[in-house]
Amino acid sequence: MVNPMYMKNIPDRFRLGLLGRRVSCWGIAVLSSACLAAQEVVVSDFECGLQGWEVARGKAEPVSDEGAYRGKSAKLSPGTTFRLKVALQPSSAYELAVRMKTESGADNVTLQTTGLGKNNISISTALAAWTEFKKPFHTSAGQKEAVVEVMFENNPEGTCAWLDDLRIVCTGKYHEKTYDGIPPAPMREVKTDLGVSMQPDEKIKWMLDGKLGMFIHWGLYAGPGKGEWYMENQGVGIEEYRKLAYPESGEEYFDARDFDADKWMRLAKKAGMRYVCLTTQHHDGYALFESQYMNAFTSKQTHNRDFVKEYVEACRRAGLKVGLYKTLINWRFPGYYDITGTNCNPANRFGYTTASWHKENARLMKEELYCQVKELMTHYGKIDHLFWDGGWIAQKGTDAEGASFWESGKYMDENNGWPVNPYFRDYDEETGKPLGLMGIVRKYQPDIVVNPRSGWIGDFTCEEGGGAVTGEIRSGVVEKCVSLAPGWGYNKQMENLSSIMPLKKVKRLFADCMVRNMCFLLNVGPDRHGNVAPLVEQRMLEFGEWVNATREAVYGTRGGPWQPVDGQYGFCYKGNMIYIYFLGGYGDDTFVLPRLDKGMKVKRAYNVYTKQPLQYRQKGRGVTLRGIRPVKEDLTVVAVELNRPVRK
Repeated sequence: MVNPMYMKNIPDRFRLGLLGRRVSCWGIAVLSSACLAAQEVVVSDFECGLQGWEVARGKAEPVSDEGAYRGKSAKLSPGTTFRLKVALQPSSAYELAVRMKTESGADNVTLQTTGLGKNNISISTALAAWTEFKKPFHTSAGQKEAVVEVMFENNPEGTCAWLDDLRIVCTGKYHEKTYDGIPPAPMREVKTDLGVSMQPDEKIKWMLDGKLGMFIHWGLYAGPGKGEWYMENQGVGIEEYRKLAYPESGEEYFDARDFDADKWMRLAKKAGMRYVCLTTQHHDGYALFESQYMNAFTSKQTHNRDFVKEYVEACRRAGLKVGLYKTLINWRFPGYYDITGTNCNPANRFGYTTASWHKENARLMKEELYCQVKELMTHYGKIDHLFWDGGWIAQKGTDAEGASFWESGKYMDENNGWPVNPYFRDYDEETGKPLGLMGIVRKYQPDIVVNPRSGWIGDFTCEEGGGAVTGEIRSGVVEKCVSLAPGWGYNKQMENLSSIMPLKKVKRLFADCMVRNMCFLLNVGPDRHGNVAPLVEQRMLEFGEWVNATREAVYGTRGGPWQPVDGQYGFCYKGNMIYIYFLGGYGDDTFVLPRLDKGMKVKRAYNVYTKQPLQYRQKGRGVTLRGIRPVKEDLTVVAVELNRPVRK
């Protein structure tokens, strides 16, 4: 029991008042008896510093109220890893909640658990606003502790990240489902949000079949070579930034002289990609397409070229699905994030202070967005994939909180405080009502699949950054977005081999996605001339060589039928085939498959990369494979052919 005198000195938020618990100054509470419902196991809000945390890499920044969510927050410098040991109860269900943010333009900060095997979870974000994340997890029988690890990688800009309000709550006992044979597949739930329904399974099937996409971040920011957040990070004024589109900017001129969309598509095809997604406009407001909006800043004006048109046509020639990235926010509208004109964030890099005209700037930014979304949905034929970004209004809140400003659903709200000029509206033909963002998108592109970053729920979700992929098979469609080098847009680190993601890590991330039924969107950032950096191109081609050699275990497969074991192995299947991805953490030469269904027989087993047959022994519904390693020591894929389909 806790000493009552000690409790007097603990802030109210730490006095959790639960029996059988020990509470420390830094807010760590450990259960000493069986887990009951809704009990907080860990509370760490950093009011007492980093006590209890181990700084495993980098240096510990002092906790402070600078940039904090509330009170004090933990600040992570580039190249920092914090770890916290947590005592848990076996066979129990938990929820981990945390608030995180990064400095504008920073790479991802990742929080993950280790020590829980297949039950590990991870959360990554690069959002420049405080965002709360919640994720359930559970322990299996015998699991009594875990480590919470927070990682922030090195980045060329030296930007930082913050962490606050970490909580782990026990929600009750976990009854692990066991199946004597092949378990049922996780079901994707098709929901309706803001008047718009998610696409049915048959319309998003192509993503799960194709698995691989190439993300392309390209724009004026390629000129300075300091990443896509250059304008914001350096506080570059609008007129000064415009110069990057003209020869007067010299060595930073975005000349696009080597832009060849067909060349990009050839790289995508060789890398094994089945779809491509281009930034039609990033937060700097420079559009790579022609726009009729009166204040638009476009490549048609500066280069007399519609780069999006050339890109879309090249995608179709190459037989690749067409994806478009479109940001909602636009730095060319000063103070836009002060949407009411009453509360300007003093931390902004441009030195803006609260002004009533910020509200009108926010409205004009929204108006341009509506005009350009319709243009993108109507000028380029069939679009397959739409990647929204910036729905959180940058300095403020979350995507969901921004939905009421953007009017992200099917219809506009007649009482919205930032009305779009009727000239730029579109209308529902049946009801005559003005359409919101997703109403416009679905009207002109009924088959398109869309992510959730406008505030609408999304047909698929995103997991961003190079952090580990952990946990169970995903029930919905999930796209893992990863950049091969620091940042997303071109930066000079892309010319340095030590900054390029090692092939071993790329393959590991991809394998972790495959066995969890996820898609993999791999980013390149061409330079100001339109060329992908040679080292990045080389890594893409190396990855593509491996994908092509193992293609039967990639395209058209689904994650499962059994859950992966983090860091060791996982499964995919297709028709009569089961594919086992053995990771570097699995060191044995034999492997025992989970039990098959009654009547299932193994016809053969072989290494997918070398095509060499493997020995196996089947006794009833049990199968033992032999000689599985070593072939490719970092990742080995084994195929098992059955006498009938894995799932009906």
